[in-house]
Amino acid sequence: MEIRQVKREIRILGVDDAKFKRGRDEWTRLIGVVFRGGEWMEGCLQIPIRVDGDDINQKLAEMVMTSSHYGQLRVIMTRDTIFGGMNVLNLPILFQETGLPVIAISDSKPDMVRVKKAVQRICPNSWEMKYESLLKSGPIQSVKSRQGKAPIYIQWAGLEFDQACELVQKTATRSRIPEPVRIAHLFATSFVPDK
Repeated sequence: MEIRQVKREIRILGVDDAKFKRGRDEWTRLIGVVFRGGEWMEGCLQIPIRVDGDDINQKLAEMVMTSSHYGQLRVIMTRDTIFGGMNVLNLPILFQETGLPVIAISDSKPDMVRVKKAVQRICPNSWEMKYESLLKSGPIQSVKSRQGKAPIYIQWAGLEFDQACELVQKTATRSRIPEPVRIAHLFATSFVPDK
């Protein structure tokens, strides 16, 4: 899906993952919120994902494409590219599967040396595939945030860098983090795993 113009009320799905306890929880939840631009929330979605698993692309695509909002969605924004511990998202694959451009948002620049060591330690049997997915999600670029605040960092697939920057800046209405991702994070942190 091509974005020709970033409209004020463009439908965006913001995504983050819920809490979990490693060693106890096999599953956590992926939480999505549907926003019109950076102003109005229109819906909330959720789907389970496996902790340290390999199902994030399939589960996120399923959550998006089975939603009643799918026909109106134009962009997916995620909080980072790693969910549920070390369940690694591959942005180009998600774009291919859903037809929707994807932007991953980080509030600080990831230290890829530390990330690689963590993936090797936590997932010794599948670390190479997971790390390759991280690299395939493209370069990490800074984006100037609104009102001169500290930059944020993005990776993207399915749209041009300039369009990704415009979307990030237009939807960061209440903080330097785009509102769809900020609210998805708030919802996600409210989920407490079963004891």
